[in-house]
Amino acid sequence: MGIANFDFSNTCTVITGGASGIGLTCSEAVASAGGNIIISASRNADKTQKAIDRIKKARARQEQSVQVFPCEVGAEDSVKNFFDQIRQLNVRVDHVIHSAGISPNTNFFDQTQSEWDMVHNTNTTGAFLVVKYAGLLMQSNSLKEDFRGKILLVTSTNGINSQDPVSAHYDSSKSAANMLVRTSAEHLSEIQVCVNALAPGWINTELNATLPPDVREKESSKIWMKRWAEPHEMARCALHLLTMPYLMGQVVMADGGYR
Repeated sequence: MGIANFDFSNTCTVITGGASGIGLTCSEAVASAGGNIIISASRNADKTQKAIDRIKKARARQEQSVQVFPCEVGAEDSVKNFFDQIRQLNVRVDHVIHSAGISPNTNFFDQTQSEWDMVHNTNTTGAFLVVKYAGLLMQSNSLKEDFRGKILLVTSTNGINSQDPVSAHYDSSKSAANMLVRTSAEHLSEIQVCVNALAPGWINTELNATLPPDVREKESSKIWMKRWAEPHEMARCALHLLTMPYLMGQVVMADGGYR
C-alpha cells in the first residue's frame, strides 16, 4: 500500500496541547517533516521539557526551531498573550493545531456545574479563543495558494456519533467545537484563513486509559477495525488535513469505522 510523505520545510506550526497526547504526536510528526514548532506549555514543567526533548529528537534537521510559551486556553488574556509572544518572534505561522482539552471521567448525576463549566471553558471557549487569535495573527500573512494560514481543531467523534457515559460534559463540549468549525470557517474565509477539524474516535491515550473497563469493552465492540487507534496515527491524519487542497469548514472523522 502507498505511503504519503509530508514536507513542512520552511513552515511554522503552532500546537496547543503540544506537550502530550495527540498534540505531542502532531508536534513530532511536523518536526519529522521538516517544520518549525511552537507549543503551549504544560502546567507541569517536567512534562513540558520531556515533550521538547521528544520533538527535538524527531526533527529532520537540527536547525529547526522548537519553542514553547505558556497558554491557558480557557482564559482570553492568556491566549492573546500567547499569540502576542509568537507575533514578536516575527515569523510566519502557517498552521495552528488546537489539541488542548480536558475530559474528567464523572458519572452524569455526579457532575457538578463547576466541573461542567470547567470542561466547556477549556474545550469550547478555548477552541473559540484559539481560532480567534490565530486568525488575527494569520490575516497579515501573504497568500500561499488559496490561504494565508490553516487552523485545525482536534475535536472528537464523541461530539458526533458516539458518547461516553462518564463524559456528558466532554461530549457536549466537543459537539459545540464541531459546530464552531463550520461557523468560524465561514467568518475566517473572509480573511482567507482555512479552518477544519479532525474528529478522532477511540484513541489509546493516557486520558482514555482511565476509562472504566466495561466502557472500553463496549466501545471496542463497535469499531469495525477492531482496535483503538494510536496517537501517531491521528498525527498523520492531521498532517493530511493540513496539506489537502479545497477542504474548508469540514469535520473529518477518523474512527476506524464505528456503529
